[in-house]
Amino acid sequence: MEHPGQERSAFPSYEELSADLIEAIDQAGLFIEDVRHHLEPSVGERRFECTVRLSSGEPPSRYHVHLSFVWDALLTYVAAYGAGADCDLYHDDDESEDCPHHQLPPQPFVELEAEFILGDGGYELHDVAEVSAWVDTVQELLAKVFRDEDRPSVHVGIASLGTTTLVEKFTAEHSWLLDFERPPDFEGIAHQVQNALRLIPQLADRLPI
Repeated sequence: MEHPGQERSAFPSYEELSADLIEAIDQAGLFIEDVRHHLEPSVGERRFECTVRLSSGEPPSRYHVHLSFVWDALLTYVAAYGAGADCDLYHDDDESEDCPHHQLPPQPFVELEAEFILGDGGYELHDVAEVSAWVDTVQELLAKVFRDEDRPSVHVGIASLGTTTLVEKFTAEHSWLLDFERPPDFEGIAHQVQNALRLIPQLADRLPI
């Protein structure tokens, strides 16, 4: 979180990015739980993830969404040392002085991923043709929140146990590419997530899972 009098770098840190995302979700009135920050020591990669649900003031729902993003170790390096700092990893000192990266602002790319949980696992599938109808139903519903060219992909996980076929996973997955040419619209993303979570419970009356 930014403190009074503290200037914000044009290149965000992992901490700033995750804090801005959490703040936007909270201000949208959504409930945040199970926030986790992972670090892979061998490569310095960081990963953020959390679970988001509708607030307790809205009708209770078993539906929720997992939000996550990966922060590459190089992004941490540039955020700490500034534009052109990554050149020091590849050039000698005399070569790095003339490298054009020193004159260019860094451009991080982060993909914020959302996995909407659409149904419980364990449903016994009697007709594989059901799956196609489920996907169409979900796509039709989410079209009210997401544009046609930017609609989430629907994922169905199936397990075969002898003569029994079970649906183990039913999700819709979406991602937003943050290129930081301008401040990320976390407020817009949070409201899009909220609107989707409010619609998804309608699936309970239209799907068996």
